Amino acid sequence: MSQKSSIKLNLEQNQPTFQLEPLDEAPLIFKEKLFSKTLDTPKENPEDPKNYRSVTIKCLFIGCRKTWYNQRVYQSTSNYITHYRYSHKSYNISRLLSGLSNNNDTSDAESSQGSSTILDAFSQQRANKRKEPEKDLFNINKFKNLLLNFIISNNISFRAISSISFKELAFNLNDQVPPIYPAIIKEELNTLYLLKQNIIKEELREVITSNSGFSLTLDAWTAINQDAYLGITM
Repeated sequence: MSQKSSIKLNLEQNQPTFQLEPLDEAPLIFKEKLFSKTLDTPKENPEDPKNYRSVTIKCLFIGCRKTWYNQRVYQSTSNYITHYRYSHKSYNISRLLSGLSNNNDTSDAESSQGSSTILDAFSQQRANKRKEPEKDLFNINKFKNLLLNFIISNNISFRAISSISFKELAFNLNDQVPPIYPAIIKEELNTLYLLKQNIIKEELREVITSNSGFSLTLDAWTAINQDAYLGITM
């Protein structure tokens, strides 16, 4: 933008009567209330290109206090989108942006003011070219093994998989997931235990045969249902 154009824009935007565009004509991230844009007070000496009218941008994600001060009125939205992508990954902002071309609701005012970004355009282009990946056939044995590994690795109770929230999560990931109950996982654990037990026995035989040694630690306890357990580490 030339200096003359910049000064002219400063004079227009620093008028007391100047207002931001209506929300339905604003960029999508403001229209969907991901961010708020507040007009700051007019600057003195708007003939100086540095004294541009500014706005304050706030992220409206619950618990987020990120705020951008002294932003240009029609500044590129790419920094705000990047913030969402890296700080609020639970919200799929890419899906929102890719739906922009389908909705066809961008206004002439938005285009002329430069509020559409290159990032938005690339997001739309990728969405148009993206093909649905081919899904592998559901493997129940692989699913049970992965689930068991998740339970053991995170020290989670078997009862957790009986919860409605877990079933909703599993079904959302793959609608072919059958009902999984603690008894099924316990049976899978017993099978894994017998398999690993034979492997450990074979390794111990090799250690004994080679006249090597090993150390043991033992930990015994009784569960609330009076089942006795003995933990052994080697």
